[in-house]
Amino acid sequence: MSELEPQSSGSRLALVELTGAEDMTAALRKLQDQWGPVAPVDLEPGVPGWLVLGHAEVMEVMRTESVFARDPRHWSERLPLNSSLHAILSPAGRRALYYADGAEHRRLRLPVDEAFASIDEALTAAMVRGVCGKLIDSFAARGDADLIGEYAAAVSFLAVSGMFGFDEQQGIALLRCAHGVFGHGGDAVAALTTMDQIVLDHVLATRQNPGPNLTAKFVAHPNFEDDTEIVHSMVVAICAANEMLVTWIAATLRRMLTDPRYTGRVTGVRRGLDDAMDETLWGEPPVANLPARYAVTDCTLGRAQIRAGDAIVMGLAAANNDPRVRTEDDMFEAGNRSHLSFGVGPHACPARRPGRLVVKIAVESLMERLDLRLTDPDVTWAPSPWSRYPAVLPVAFTPERQHARTPARV
Repeated sequence: MSELEPQSSGSRLALVELTGAEDMTAALRKLQDQWGPVAPVDLEPGVPGWLVLGHAEVMEVMRTESVFARDPRHWSERLPLNSSLHAILSPAGRRALYYADGAEHRRLRLPVDEAFASIDEALTAAMVRGVCGKLIDSFAARGDADLIGEYAAAVSFLAVSGMFGFDEQQGIALLRCAHGVFGHGGDAVAALTTMDQIVLDHVLATRQNPGPNLTAKFVAHPNFEDDTEIVHSMVVAICAANEMLVTWIAATLRRMLTDPRYTGRVTGVRRGLDDAMDETLWGEPPVANLPARYAVTDCTLGRAQIRAGDAIVMGLAAANNDPRVRTEDDMFEAGNRSHLSFGVGPHACPARRPGRLVVKIAVESLMERLDLRLTDPDVTWAPSPWSRYPAVLPVAFTPERQHARTPARV
C-alpha cells in the first residue's frame, strides 16, 4: 500500500484525540510531519476521513465546490445508527445552505447574508451588554465562578438567540440542544429534532407577530420555499454562531488571564483586547476542525490520493499555524486577519462582524467588572471532534456586595 493511499491503514488518529490533546499544535505538527498537508484520520472511531492541515490545501478545498462538495449525499460512508456524526455530517433531508452547493446554495445563502447585514449593531450591543450583566450578576456576589458553564456558553447562546427573537428560556433550551448536536454529550439526533421543533414554533409565532429580529427577516424572505427551509437554515445559523462564539470567548478569556503579555505581569503593559481576539483566531480558531466536504471525483490533494465519496475535514487550527504562512513575529501578526477562522469561498462565515461584537462585549464586560484570577491552570478540554475549549474555566475574584441570582448554566 502506498503512503499516498492510507485510508485503509487502520492506524488513524481520531479527531477528538487531536482537539483533546494537551498540546494540539504539537500533535498537528507531528501529523503533518508524518503525512504532509493532508492526513488520514477517524472522524470518530472506525469512520475514516481526511484532515487537511496545510493552509493552501484548505483554501483549495474551500474554494473548489465542484470537486469538494458540501452535499452529504456524495459521501460513500454509511454511519452506524448510534453515531454522533449523523446530526452534522449525514443529516437526512436537511434543506439548508450548509448542505447545498452551486445555485441551490446561493439561493439559500442570500437570506442569511441579508439578515445578518441588516443587524442594528447599536441595539445588538445593548442587548448583549444586558445579557452579560445579568449573567455576571448571578455569580458576582459569590467570589468564584466557572467562566464556561456560567458565562461563555450562556452568553454566546443567549446573545445569538436574542438576535433571532427567542426569549431567555427558549435560548437556554436551544443551548442544551446545540450542546448535543456538536458532540459534547447526549443523543445528537434527538437534540437536533428537539431544536427543529423549538425553532418551528418560533417561526410560526413570528409570522403571526413579526418583530425586529433575524427570524422575521428569514420568514419574510422570498428565497425560502417553505417553513422547513427556514427552520433548517435557522438551526444551522444558530448552531454555527454559538459554537464559534463560545470557543472564541473562552479562548480569549483564558489568554487574557494567563498570557503575561495581556496580564502585564512581565512588562507592566497590557496588550489590548482586540489583539487578544485576533491572536486567538490565529492560534486557537473557534472551530478547530471544520466539517465537512465530500470528494465528487478522484483527485490528488497534497500527497494524498482522494477517492470520490471520501470525507474531507478542514483543519483550521493546523492551517492557521502552517509555517508557510504564519510568522513568529507578534508585532507582524497583530491586526493580521488573513487567518482561515471564518473560512473563504462560497461558504465563508456570514456573521463575522456581529460575532466579533458579541465576543468583545462579553470579554470586556467581565474583565472590567471583576478582578479575575484563574484558580486552576490545568485544562480539561470539552469533548468534541470539531472545537477546542476548556470544559471548565474556574476563577476567583473579590465578591460584589449584592444579591446573587441563580446562574443560567448549560
